[in-house]
Amino acid sequence: MIIRIKELRNNHRHSQEFIIENTGVDVSHIENGRDTPSVLSISRLCKFYGITLSEFFAPINYPPKE
Repeated sequence: MIIRIKELRNNHRHSQEFIIENTGVDVSHIENGRDTPSVLSISRLCKFYGITLSEFFAPINYPPKE
């Protein structure tokens, strides 16, 4: 989850502060491992980024292993 949150934020070039101001979700604590995101927090992030919970939890496509 932490990787996915950071990935979404970085892909949109949003700072942690921008996300906190616009969603009320303290992603800095989540990304640093101090807090575990609640379902409500994940839902707020999904709404902000215009994705579904299914899309949020979809597997990340890593390059194939050699």
